[in-house]
Order: sequence, then structure tokens, then C-alpha cells
Amino acid sequence: SQKVIKLFHPVYDMFDPDPNFDKDKVKKELGLRKHVFLFFGFIRKYKGLHNVIKSFAKLANERDDVSLLIVGESFWNTLDESKFSTKIKKIVFGSIKKILIRSKDDESNYRPLDLIDELKINDKVVVVNRYVGNEEVPKFFQVADCNLLFYLVATPSGVESMAYNFKLPSLATKVGHFPETIKHGFNGYLAEAENIDSMYETMKEFLQNPIPRENVSKQAEKMSWQTYAKAILKD
Repeated sequence: SQKVIKLFHPVYDMFDPDPNFDKDKVKKELGLRKHVFLFFGFIRKYKGLHNVIKSFAKLANERDDVSLLIVGESFWNTLDESKFSTKIKKIVFGSIKKILIRSKDDESNYRPLDLIDELKINDKVVVVNRYVGNEEVPKFFQVADCNLLFYLVATPSGVESMAYNFKLPSLATKVGHFPETIKHGFNGYLAEAENIDSMYETMKEFLQNPIPRENVSKQAEKMSWQTYAKAILKD
């Protein structure tokens, strides 16, 4: 009998595309333009949202048909200090932060969304700065044309995994595992980390040469079988 195996972060299989999704309708509801770049997930400094906004601003100053959709909660500034769970989160994520982020950086003062006003791109940026329930996730991935992962450093990314479920190409920086999972020009594009011009050029290249959705599926399938093979070799 034939067995279908989904091994690339199967926990994200719950986020499946809605077959009845009306992209044009949702674009209109959210106030989005023709081409939609998505930043999704907790707003953390290592994810480089400040660079996403700066590089998008360069693109937005040249084109009127682009939108940046930012969907995510500002992690450090929305924690309820009175809750015991908050203290636990700060201990856990504080330890992770020491690994991922330079100790001199104070993430509690990280306010990348302020750049939207400073760079005068309010009309081309849509922000959903709150907790997003599982039932809402498909809408944001299906309305987007690509997923932005302009991270400063990278560990395995849940957002990247979700993007594969929606056959959504990713634009990422050349950090961590991204150069292995994202093949430039095939299932996404790669930019130099901390280089605004490179990120801007990558976004521009994506618009000029869109990534076929079937390529995203092929790369996800390839990675699934690589994971499966490694699992067999370990047994």
C-alpha cells in the first residue's frame, strides 16, 4: 500500500490553505495593493523587521503597486508583568536572546514599527500588531505573494515551514540554514544579511522574476525525503 509521508515540520500541517479563499476580497478588506510582501510572527529583533521595513521603503518609493503586510505581536512590550507565566517566558527567551542577539542590544526598547511613520510609507504598509489565532493564519499566507525572512541570525523557522504549506516563496538572508533550504531563483531568493540594498534588490528581483509555486512544493518534498532518509539511517 502507498504511504504519504509529510516530514517537514508536520506540526504545521494544521495550517492548510482554504480552497474557497477569495484573495481579491481579502486584499480589498485589508487595503492591500497588487503585490503583497508578508512578515509574519512575533516581532523580535533577531528577525530583522527594522531591515524589512527599510528595504521595503526603498521599493515603495519606486512603485505604487506594492504592500508590506506585517502580522505579529510585539513580544517584549506586550507581556503582562503580573503573570507568573511572563516571568517564565522572560527567563526562557532571555536565555535564547543571549545566544541569538548581542548582549548590548536591549530588545525591550525595540520599536521597528515606528519606522513606518518615519519613512512615510503608512499608505503601503498594513500592520496587524496583535495575537493571531490559528484560524486566522491561512488568510495572511494566502493573501501574500511571498514571505520575508530577513533575519539577523536564524534557527529552524516555523514561519518558513508554514510558508511551505501554502506554497509561498520565501525571501531570506544568507544566515543559518536558509541557504540550504532556499535555493536562489528556484523556491525563493537570498539577500546579504544587514544589507538594505541587497534586500531591496532581492524584493525587486522577485517582482521581475516571480517564483513558480510548484517549485516551492518540489523543494519542500525534497527536504521531506532528505529528513526521512536521515531518520532511516539513524535507526
